[in-house]
This record gives sequence, C-alpha cells and structure tokens, in this order.
Amino acid sequence: MSTTEPMTSTVQRPGVVTFIAAILYIQAAIAVTATVTMLIWRGPILDSLEQEGSPLSSGAFTGTIIAEAFSAILLVMVASGLMRGSNGIRLFAAVVQGLSMALAMYVLVAHHVGGYMYRAVFSLFVGVFVLWALYGNDESDEFFDSDWP
Repeated sequence: MSTTEPMTSTVQRPGVVTFIAAILYIQAAIAVTATVTMLIWRGPILDSLEQEGSPLSSGAFTGTIIAEAFSAILLVMVASGLMRGSNGIRLFAAVVQGLSMALAMYVLVAHHVGGYMYRAVFSLFVGVFVLWALYGNDESDEFFDSDWP
C-alpha cells in the first residue's frame, strides 16, 4: 500500500546571493575588527596622528569609530536580509550599488588617471555583478518572490 504525499516546491537560495551575503559578512567582521582596534589603541593612534601633523581631532576620531561600528551593524543587517530573501533589503542593496556605479562613472569622467580609473572600473564591474545577481536571473527572482523560511 503506497501513500501519496503532496509535492512541495522548495525554493533554494541562489549561490550568487549567498556569495554576496558572505562577502558582506566578511566586510562586517573587518569593520568590527577596525572598530575594536581603534578603541583599544585610541591613545597611541591619536598621538601618532598628532606627531604626523594630522588635522584629525579627537572628536573626529570618535566619529570615525562610531561610523565604523554603524557600518558593521548595517552590513550584518543587509547580509542577513539577503540570506532571508527580503525584497526591501534587495532593493536597498540595488540602490546602494546604483549610487556606487554613478559615483564610479563620475570618477571616470572627472578623474580619468591611474588608480582612480582602475578603482572606478572595478566598482562598475562589482555593481553590474551585484545587480545581475539580485535582479538579472530567474533563480534570484524566484527566491526573493517566495516565502523562503
């Protein structure tokens, strides 16, 4: 006697989405490391900056630490949202990449020399890849449109 069970369609997370989220998690870990490093060696870093004649004040350095911590939190939130299949986070990531690509185009036009040019071209390639990974293939559309657990 055989029983027939209903077929359930499960949607798997595309590898490119997992890859992008993994890169974001790595960036978040680096941002946390930078934040902790700046907190632990705050005094020696400020002393070194003062000896070098840097105009960076103690308050500005504190702002840098806070911005780095905020960046780490934001990166984890975006990576987690992509892993869960959040359409809002998908749109947020696309807008950020679009702005990054627009800035890269500006840099290519205004500062088309040496390292600036190479960095801008690299940013354009990364932006195109991320936009393709999030919107340009059927697997990603299916994943973000599903009720993935």
